[in-house]
Amino acid sequence: MALLFALVAAAAYGVGDFVGGLASRRVPAVTVLLVSYPIGAALMAALLPMYGGPVSAGTLAWSLLAGAAGLLGLTLLYAALGQAPMNVISPLTAVMSAVVPIVGGVVQGERPHLLAWGGIVLGLVAVTLICRQPADHPHGPIGWRPLAMAVLAGVGFGAYFLCVARTDPDSGMWPVVLSRLTAGLLLLPLAAAFAGFVRMPRPVLGLAMTAGVVDAVANLSFLLASRHGLLSLSGVISSLYPAATVLLAVLILKERPGAAQRVGLGLAAVAVVLLTR
Repeated sequence: MALLFALVAAAAYGVGDFVGGLASRRVPAVTVLLVSYPIGAALMAALLPMYGGPVSAGTLAWSLLAGAAGLLGLTLLYAALGQAPMNVISPLTAVMSAVVPIVGGVVQGERPHLLAWGGIVLGLVAVTLICRQPADHPHGPIGWRPLAMAVLAGVGFGAYFLCVARTDPDSGMWPVVLSRLTAGLLLLPLAAAFAGFVRMPRPVLGLAMTAGVVDAVANLSFLLASRHGLLSLSGVISSLYPAATVLLAVLILKERPGAAQRVGLGLAAVAVVLLTR
């Protein structure tokens, strides 16, 4: 069951990143989040009557930290996706988002079995290969700024995964709802500082709304995955989301993956198989 939830989370994160990245090429990233975050929060809050629970002080604290970390990650990721090829930025972010839960899970005492360790290593190799951009890519060289933003975004996502997994198992949807509300409150001064309150064209508004819905599905799926299995495994499977982003970039934006990237996508599939053993 944990594998299924983690795979759904990976697919949803990948689609959400693609849609949000497209919108961020037309308007500032914080403007996209001003639309997507409230929609995601409303959808998750609507499930509280069916999947609620008590909120301890520890769950509240970890949820608040998760909200800040998630906002950092998504803001930087959308900004980077708006400046550089998606088939490079998304996998680079995934490398860091996978490392943090692995380290956190092991520190907490988790001990994945041997094949699972092989899947973890293969998964990290996979996203690294997907990150390799062909020399003749039409975008040309990528500047250091979007690459740095991608790395920091991955750290933010990894910290989010770790914080959500530390909440009480019986707290239901509250961790993701509280984290999203926290991020929404922090987003307001951020948008004011970076001129995020701008008029959004209707097509871009549709993209931002879609990103909010898909991101809500992804966060709920990861929450369930982390509570039904090891954090180290759920975190790595969820970090394979670049496969969906790269595929959509190929089909819709015609971003051509290189040989190394195609190998990486294949290794990502093998990694998932190993993680299920």
